Amino acid sequence: MTARPRKITFAEMRESGVRGLQIYCADYHCSHSIAISADRWPDDMRLSDLEPRFTCQACGKSGADVRPDFNWKKLPVAAMGC
Repeated sequence: MTARPRKITFAEMRESGVRGLQIYCADYHCSHSIAISADRWPDDMRLSDLEPRFTCQACGKSGADVRPDFNWKKLPVAAMGC
């Protein structure tokens, strides 16, 4: 198994003005994702520390790709009939 790279801390993310997370299912066939607030986690925790803790609600696979959500709190843009 390949070790995943260590990602930034929540403090580093917040310093750049980002307060949300985008969580992607670890199974690329599923591609389920969700946007959530990052306020509940402490500053010294790394985004990569959270990845094994998530379980996809769509397919049940454990693990996720956790990324800063730079579009947090912005209104969605209608596209492709959405």
